[in-house]
Amino acid sequence: MNGKIPKQPKEFWIVNISTRDVSLGDLYLTVKSQNSINLLDKKHYYFTWEQIFNSVTKGSIFKKRDKIFIRRYPPKFNKVRLQVDEISAIPNRGTSIFEIKEDKYEELDITDEQFAEENIDLNS
Repeated sequence: MNGKIPKQPKEFWIVNISTRDVSLGDLYLTVKSQNSINLLDKKHYYFTWEQIFNSVTKGSIFKKRDKIFIRRYPPKFNKVRLQVDEISAIPNRGTSIFEIKEDKYEELDITDEQFAEENIDLNS
């Protein structure tokens, strides 16, 4: 590039292809691993086109070009919503994946008086 700053695009996407987070020092930004970000997104970032252009030509994006790639096209996001029934979303005894078994043991079914009579010798 001949030193002139090209016309500003509407979007400027970069992607971190490494398995570690990459810090872009001149932009004061850390790109999470395996993530794509739009540097010209005004909701999240406040970079000027000159800052991004300088980073691409001689700054941290240029130096870390083995980890950070410039995307030509924005990523496609799937807008699929998961259909969840209200019954299956809230687990209870009727819809639980575990079988709740209530065993009744006759030897444990005694009254307080019977328990006291059996254990009277322990108190003295």
